[in-house]
Amino acid sequence: MRIAALIGAVLLIIVATFQGDDSPDTWFAIQKIEIKGQLKYATKEELQSDYSSLLGQSLLSVSLSSVMDVVLSSEWVASAEIRKVWPNTLQVLVHEHTPLAYWGDGQLISTSAVIIAPPKLPDLPLTRFYGPEDSSGIVLEQFGLISQVLASTSLRVATLTLEPRGAWNIIFTNGVEVKLGREDILERLQRFIAVYKSDLSGRIDQITSVDARYPHGIAVGWKQNK
Repeated sequence: MRIAALIGAVLLIIVATFQGDDSPDTWFAIQKIEIKGQLKYATKEELQSDYSSLLGQSLLSVSLSSVMDVVLSSEWVASAEIRKVWPNTLQVLVHEHTPLAYWGDGQLISTSAVIIAPPKLPDLPLTRFYGPEDSSGIVLEQFGLISQVLASTSLRVATLTLEPRGAWNIIFTNGVEVKLGREDILERLQRFIAVYKSDLSGRIDQITSVDARYPHGIAVGWKQNK
């Protein structure tokens, strides 16, 4: 199959040679970019716009590595497969990033721990992570540990924050905010869960916050009755 394609390419070059003054590079200029793949977040039109710099380049001389650099410059593209289709087409099979959580207010973390900043953030039911610059790996790892601790409960994390001084805070999807501090994070979380199951789960709407930074208990902030 590859030999047949190579023979076809050679024949096209020979034909191009007899087309007057046009060089083979001109004859094989890229005129079309075909986008393939199951797209959920980017559109074919957006990707074709991102790859427009490839149009007009010669299919003969352009390297697949340079094409790949352009293809991967699109925020949603995690990986791709590229094929030259003679005489004038590039085929690009796109594999998108799968978002895992929001990072800050303008980025996403993918399931492969890559931070992406698409031009428009999708509205997805994802956890929000906050933390200092270059701390996304630490936050993601802590989220995994916290999720394991919460697996046997109905509690789910809406926001996980690592403060600049190293303290951790959680806001759950039911609105309860828990301060965990800088040390013994999982132990403090388990202590909160025990109290939550026994005393707090039926009074969520009355709680303002929970401080679990104490060595042997937690402090609960209650809404004032009006």
